[in-house]
Amino acid sequence: MRRPLATYIAVWFVSTLLFVPSVGAFEIITEDDISQNIITREMLIATTDNFIVLYDASGSMAKEYKAGVQKLDAELQILKQQNAILPELGYNAGLYCFTPFKAYYEVQPYDRAAFGRAIDQLPNTETAGGFAGQPTPLAEGIAALDPILAQLSGKTVVFIFTDGTYTYNRVTKQRPLDVAKPLVDKYNVCFYLISSASTPKAEKLLNDMAAYNECSRVVSFDAFYKNPLWGQGVLFVVDSTVEVETITERKVVGVEVNDINFAFDQVAIQPGDHNNLRQVADFLQNTPKAYAVLAGFTDSKGHPEYNLQLSRMRAQSAKNYLLEHSRIDPDRVVLLWYGATNFIADNDTPEGRAKNRRVEMAIGMLDE
Repeated sequence: MRRPLATYIAVWFVSTLLFVPSVGAFEIITEDDISQNIITREMLIATTDNFIVLYDASGSMAKEYKAGVQKLDAELQILKQQNAILPELGYNAGLYCFTPFKAYYEVQPYDRAAFGRAIDQLPNTETAGGFAGQPTPLAEGIAALDPILAQLSGKTVVFIFTDGTYTYNRVTKQRPLDVAKPLVDKYNVCFYLISSASTPKAEKLLNDMAAYNECSRVVSFDAFYKNPLWGQGVLFVVDSTVEVETITERKVVGVEVNDINFAFDQVAIQPGDHNNLRQVADFLQNTPKAYAVLAGFTDSKGHPEYNLQLSRMRAQSAKNYLLEHSRIDPDRVVLLWYGATNFIADNDTPEGRAKNRRVEMAIGMLDE
């Protein structure tokens, strides 16, 4: 059975993933599909050239995340899970602890096995020693990225585990915001802030940092821990011009999932899409283990940064509609945005551009 592929995101989940078969819709590839080699490396498109992880082993990570699990243990589990499911697409990768700053995997071509061994060397609750009494030198950790980024070309995503607390840079007395802004100005860098912030002040710090450019964002630690897709969606998509054979018979039924289209330079949900979104909202309301993925795109007209913003706003508009018509945790709606990329139609025609101005949706199911 072959099915047109608009924009897939391939997800290698340990948990059970289900997909909604829908022509022209964003779909989730299941673990069954991967194990049977139905999706291949050649179908995947890296959306960044490099990624760097800043690991936090400061005192705040000694706090309990959930019964019997400290944040530090959960942080390590997230990294191991992400490494296990990330395809090798020619990235350069780096892994650093910033409490204090130390390289565990100097930036180099990403190799899953070697990166995994580096993760195993990171401080944990048994080996971190006095980590519970350490401050959080977040500003110094971000500042240390400057010479690393200077050696890289292309786009870099920096994943930072943080609760938004910090000590000032001991040398320059700068805050994290003071050192992050020059990096955004000088380099093609996006900050992906995995937040365990627990105060308004800490939340504001991270939101302000993410606001430096359209590709940066804040994701809650809890959302990242529960759903690996939060970490994968910023690193790759699947070529929308190919077809994927899917033979798994595990399907989510009872909900229609179609693209949401938008008028030129607009973010408002059009009346013709209300019924589609309400079906998804009802399904999420009635299926606690389900989650939705919304991926925003634009046509080719306009400045890249503006299009990235526009695609984010379109995905957010669709998310707002779902939340207004259901009573679900916002973290169950994963937002991704890609701007003018992964087109499904010809941008030289008005009809083609109208199809490219879209939010694609998928429904996934976590087996908790």
